[in-house]
Amino acid sequence: MKKYLKGFLVIILMIFSFYYTEKIALYVQNNTPLKKEIITYKDNNKIEFVNAEVSGNYIIPGINGLSVNVDKSYHKMKSYNVFSEKYLIYDEVKPEISVLDFKSKIINKGNVKRNAVSFILNKDNQNVNYFFQNNISFDYINSNNYCIKITDDNCLSSNKQIVEPTITLNNLNFLKELGNISKGYIVYIESDLNQSYLLALINYIEYKGLKIYKLDDHLSENYSI
Repeated sequence: MKKYLKGFLVIILMIFSFYYTEKIALYVQNNTPLKKEIITYKDNNKIEFVNAEVSGNYIIPGINGLSVNVDKSYHKMKSYNVFSEKYLIYDEVKPEISVLDFKSKIINKGNVKRNAVSFILNKDNQNVNYFFQNNISFDYINSNNYCIKITDDNCLSSNKQIVEPTITLNNLNFLKELGNISKGYIVYIESDLNQSYLLALINYIEYKGLKIYKLDDHLSENYSI
């Protein structure tokens, strides 16, 4: 019995020894000038997340924040023992209000901080070739990741997140609606839109300094898009 008790005490002492050795090593590491500099930088350079905007049945996605991962950044820099911003490693920080938590809501716009728009076309749209030939990003209505709501009932049985265009353009409303297009818009281009209007649309987007994203990027909450 004494033999087993002695062995048990040895194991306990070893556990405590490892525990305190690790604590001491962590304390020493956290008090090195390099680690302190990384922590100070993190505290002063956090990029705050942007919350998603929820209004009734609709939602506009947010954008993740960024925070320095102190331990990973330290391990990357410690062999040089010199602080350098180019070796910093960041973690993305999910918004408190995120589109990921509201899958039943309808997305009808991208976050304006993306400074971008997206285009949606039918496969039989006469302008599809123009988009391909000029390397302009767009999505088809039958998107892999979203159900694009064009009519009131075409997404009723879908398990995908629903996206409803912010605006629809055709030959009849083009001149009236063009000036309304701005950051975050999701633009559905009807099949009959003539090419002169399409050229005017692309020129207007460029004039406004807007980027053209596919929906996956436009509606993503990832910071690094």
